[in-house]
Amino acid sequence: MSQTLENRTPLILVVDDDRSSRLILRLILEQDGCEVVDVENGQECLNAYLARKPDMILLDAKMPVMDGFTCCAELQKLPLGTSTPILMITGLEDQASVDKAFAAGAMDYVTKPIYPPILRRRLHHLLEASWADQALRDREARYRSVVDNLKEVIFQINQERNLTFLNPVWCELTGFSQQETINHPLTQFVHPEDYQQCKQYIEQLFLNQQSECRFDVRFLHKSGSFGWMEIYACAIPGPDDIVVGISGSLADITERKYQDQRLNVKRATTRVLAEVTTLREALPRLLKAISQSLGWEYGELWLMDEKSHSLECSESWSASVNEMDAISMESSSVHFALAASIIHLIWGHNSPLWLSDYTIQDVQVSSFQQAGMETAFSFPILEGYNRLGVMFFSKREHQAEDTSLLKVMGSIGAQLGEFIMRKKAEEEVQHQHEKLQFELNQAAAYVQSLIPLPLSGPVSIQHQFIPSNQLGGDVFDYYWLDSEHLAIYLLDVAGHGIRSTLLSVSVLNVVRSQSLLATDFYQPNSVLDGLNEIFQMNEQGDDYFTIWYGVYNCKTQKLKYSSGGHPAVLLASEQHPIKPLEVRSIPIGMMTGFPYDQYECDIQAGSSLYLFSDGVYEILQPNGEVWTFDSFMSMVSEYQRQQLDSLDPLFQQIQQIAGNNSFDDDYSLMKISFDAV
Repeated sequence: MSQTLENRTPLILVVDDDRSSRLILRLILEQDGCEVVDVENGQECLNAYLARKPDMILLDAKMPVMDGFTCCAELQKLPLGTSTPILMITGLEDQASVDKAFAAGAMDYVTKPIYPPILRRRLHHLLEASWADQALRDREARYRSVVDNLKEVIFQINQERNLTFLNPVWCELTGFSQQETINHPLTQFVHPEDYQQCKQYIEQLFLNQQSECRFDVRFLHKSGSFGWMEIYACAIPGPDDIVVGISGSLADITERKYQDQRLNVKRATTRVLAEVTTLREALPRLLKAISQSLGWEYGELWLMDEKSHSLECSESWSASVNEMDAISMESSSVHFALAASIIHLIWGHNSPLWLSDYTIQDVQVSSFQQAGMETAFSFPILEGYNRLGVMFFSKREHQAEDTSLLKVMGSIGAQLGEFIMRKKAEEEVQHQHEKLQFELNQAAAYVQSLIPLPLSGPVSIQHQFIPSNQLGGDVFDYYWLDSEHLAIYLLDVAGHGIRSTLLSVSVLNVVRSQSLLATDFYQPNSVLDGLNEIFQMNEQGDDYFTIWYGVYNCKTQKLKYSSGGHPAVLLASEQHPIKPLEVRSIPIGMMTGFPYDQYECDIQAGSSLYLFSDGVYEILQPNGEVWTFDSFMSMVSEYQRQQLDSLDPLFQQIQQIAGNNSFDDDYSLMKISFDAV
């Protein structure tokens, strides 16, 4: 973690209607030293924001009451709302949802399931940018204070358009003495591209077209580099309203301009990486976005070819294509942007490198000098410690080394490395899709074969299971431990597809075979403790699951149960038409050594227990709102009151809630009915 984050305790507002997601995010963030406030919908987010003024907001897209997109837009209307970074967390990956998130004011987004390393990187980048932006505003305030105390250049110009007066601050800012400047036009010390603009403002004052003006120009330093000045000028009236001169002030705003550029390049890079779908589409847009954000004239991207083990130019960009032909030809012939003699200088650095005209002259790169380039910088594209390539940018102006810019570009290099590796992995997955389809069909048939048959007797069980994809992450089972004790459980693995199915089937086989060492399968908390010891999530933050496990004693009519982050089961009896058996805990695999509690309740004859996964009630309705747990509980209560024998009527009602669309998550529902012994 950076020194900046180590020295501050950021306050993070987590907004998610899912209790387990909020608990997971709280554990991740508090482990990194953050203070966390969590709420469950958009309206509560607005209230919490006004009360606490958080440093950052992690905002779920799909929520009841007020969804994340609406909440994000409303936040922009609040005081300082536009300056608080918002990271959208959503299961939606389509381009329309991405565009909607950015249009509402989000600065970035990540998709579910959450991968802690990626979340930490995104959070780090957004917090650093936000704090840098605040630092910029503070510097601007200090700058205004400096102006008020006349720590700026005071100048006068006569009718011949020459400078007649300068205070000593001019010498400090430009390096030119008063003797080298007096009786020369101010435009002589202005960047050639800003010359006409500066001359036009001065002429408008002399022609009485305006009485004062304020504008920004690049000015020349005696060393050959250029900085930025804010010019304020006003006309000096003489007899008959004839302008006899101009007076004004010059303030150095170079650092402010460079800080703006650094913030812009961060935002431009993040936006490109969020909008593109392929690596081929991303590379040219990245070069252009970085070059234009910084005001540099030429850029090249070189990637290491995995087959030839050599650097090859993947993309190049130039503001003036014709003037860069020499560099492009040299690049093609020697397989590097500058020349073969400088390869080791750039590639040998694991960190960003600044190249001045003096360094370039030392290695005698003639094409670079012929194109008029005087300053360049490069930075490696890294994925961990693995170097994937290098980016190189140059311009025709001399500029002193900007260490802050190099630090920003180093961060972008790591971000780009992560993006490249992710896109390559996605392309490889797409390439293997057809090959895997047959295996998926076989796997789906195998998973269906594991579903137990309905149970009848003193305890009867009926169930429904509908995977959202070809392979789901839900699995459930029940079996008699002996003639009196019935074990019942349902687990829900994070995510979908082969990985989730493999994990769910592995857990099912372990529990069915009772192969957990030192585990009493009559005691639910012992089972969860045993599972948590051997099924830990990986470094990417996946491979975890929720589970509810219970053991019913037919003789005593008592139910022992434990939960690992699973939704509350619903118990219906004559005394309580419906009530949730809630347990506060975390999913299996998130933390080793976490103690799972065990609970016990009496089961009256004629009672029913409803056990389900969150896919049963977290349903996106046609009106865009997400159906809630409480609404599902009310529906089950009405179903129980009607004393229906089949689960089909309940399923049909839930289908109507979904608008007869397919479910976004696995649908698993069990009804356990307890008869008299």
